[in-house]
Amino acid sequence: MGHTVRRNPPSVVELEGDFTHRMLHTRGIRLHVAEAGDPSNPLLLLVHGALGGWFDFKDVIAPLAELGYHVAALDLRGYGMSDKPAPRAGDVTHILAGDIAGAVRTMGHREARIIGADTGAVLADAAQLRYPDLVRSVAALPLSRGAAAAAGRLPSRALRASGRVLDAVLRANLRADTTDAFHGTERFEEALRLRSQAARIDHALPHIAAVSRLRPLRWRGARTAGAHPSPFGPGRLPQVEDPAAFVGGVEKQLL
Repeated sequence: MGHTVRRNPPSVVELEGDFTHRMLHTRGIRLHVAEAGDPSNPLLLLVHGALGGWFDFKDVIAPLAELGYHVAALDLRGYGMSDKPAPRAGDVTHILAGDIAGAVRTMGHREARIIGADTGAVLADAAQLRYPDLVRSVAALPLSRGAAAAAGRLPSRALRASGRVLDAVLRANLRADTTDAFHGTERFEEALRLRSQAARIDHALPHIAAVSRLRPLRWRGARTAGAHPSPFGPGRLPQVEDPAAFVGGVEKQLL
């Protein structure tokens, strides 16, 4: 018997917590954010990577809001609870950077600070270059070379056909993106489950495959940026591994 990818509705990642789910109508689509904090406070936008979603930041949204920010964790076009239109012709980087700008404006802000994980950092950088008056600052989470190379070869056709291949790719990349101490923990398995559910939302895989190709670009950018230690705590997904350390790092970096 084949192991096809069973399709999920977007509601599988509509998690409850100290945040509010909101749909932003911008650029002809709806983008989902999970937000917390006073909307009159400065906006801190959290942008996930190629294989993640807003839920990667679920444990840090409310604590970051307590630092005095309006915090919003975004689902990119094609991910999570956001709309999944047919992929458009053109540079995916510019399309998604435009979506980020549209999200900031739709939330009623004139500027934003952005924290980008993985390919989210590529998109945040692109948004800052294209909309310098809108993006006040960008902070990037580090990315491993192994993860960048692996996801850069993400086999979109195979992922659409095989649930086993999808699970293997997601597990391998989450292991590459996190520290050894995190592997095998309950938090690791929870993160993997959420990524698996989100990847199985109908029409998500073509978008995931397209965005994943930005990961080698993210690695090359990280190499040229210098080998400075991350202020966000251990691991390459500290918001998933150690939310408290991540929040402390944001406080040092941005306040």
